[in-house]
Amino acid sequence: MTQETAIYLDPNDFYKQEMESWEELWNDDLTLYQNVRSILSQSVLLPQRDLMLPILATYILIPSKWALILPILFSWGGKGSGKSTTAIFANKLHGKNQTFSSTDTFSAIRNALDSMRWIDPAEKEMEKEGAILAWDNLHISTLKRDERIYQLLLFGYSRASDKISIAQPDGTNREFFVFSPKIISSVDDIHLCPDFEELHRRLLVIPHKSFEEFNSEERKLYQDFDIFTDKLDIDSIHWEGIEEKFYSFWNNTDNCKLYAKYRSMLTRKGKKEFTHEMTSNQWVITVDLMVTGLILGTWKSPSEAISHMDSYWKYTDKHIFSQLGATTEHLKQFIEEEVGTQRILNQQLIEKGKPGISLVISPQKLKNRIAYHHARGELEINPRQQDIIIIMSRLGWRLTSKGWMEKK
Repeated sequence: MTQETAIYLDPNDFYKQEMESWEELWNDDLTLYQNVRSILSQSVLLPQRDLMLPILATYILIPSKWALILPILFSWGGKGSGKSTTAIFANKLHGKNQTFSSTDTFSAIRNALDSMRWIDPAEKEMEKEGAILAWDNLHISTLKRDERIYQLLLFGYSRASDKISIAQPDGTNREFFVFSPKIISSVDDIHLCPDFEELHRRLLVIPHKSFEEFNSEERKLYQDFDIFTDKLDIDSIHWEGIEEKFYSFWNNTDNCKLYAKYRSMLTRKGKKEFTHEMTSNQWVITVDLMVTGLILGTWKSPSEAISHMDSYWKYTDKHIFSQLGATTEHLKQFIEEEVGTQRILNQQLIEKGKPGISLVISPQKLKNRIAYHHARGELEINPRQQDIIIIMSRLGWRLTSKGWMEKK
């Protein structure tokens, strides 16, 4: 038999017969959210499960067509921590074939998004549901190497500002629209890298670590879970057709009406029936996530959704974004040495009804301190002036003609 006349053997046909189908995991008595959460709970073991899992399951069910502002879901952890599983499963749930990697070019990503998002990619007028960009292990070096990918992440969080212009070889500029839900996984501390200060405010960080690294408290959540027999391998399941569950839910007129209703309720001007402890930025990038969760049944009421996200941001502020690099730690210590005593005196003056003294730090003294630590090999980077400005800004200081002054 020649190669031309041989019957083609498609591996997918054989795997369909042998692999377990997602339908065997699906319970029709449960909601879409409950089923997705169940699958994720069996395949992604999270050290802060009860806090992170509802957010994870809700994010991958966000309707790209109806959302207006979205954070980037960042699954962060070491090797073997399951950080890539969310991106892979999200793609299956949206009917997409594969995740992106650090080797994919901006052009490839842009073309894929255009194809996913628009009914007619040339006209870009009528939008399809279900667009999502998911990366499996995106490195800091990739974002530094190709600024266009960084811009795609930075500006693609808001529908109102998702247009980016890229110079073409012929000297003209071409416009691209880059809004969509985005999931990235990485071993790199993208959320702490000084070069990506603007991106940090767009990130919804989900920490991962291998089960072997869980402490005793974290293991208690999985005391009835056998990691060797109960853990679900995403790659061992045949997922064809599961996307129908996602699309049928968001093609329902009543659900879409509810989306508009809840979003208006949470964002309309004037006195509201609820309060929150989030910063203005945290609130803005959280709204569409909470709206999605209210429709899916993740949370029973706006107050419950807000309470959950308040807890999430408190946790990440304390345990995730506070993991400062060596340079930041040394600068914090330097600031305390320079103005710590004056801060105490200022507080005493204010308590007596007197104005405090403006806090100013000598730029030369700061420069000398940085040079000292760098010469001793105590910094994780060789800080440029722009790095110092970014880190000091994060610590609440700005450079003026008088020196480094504390922000009011």
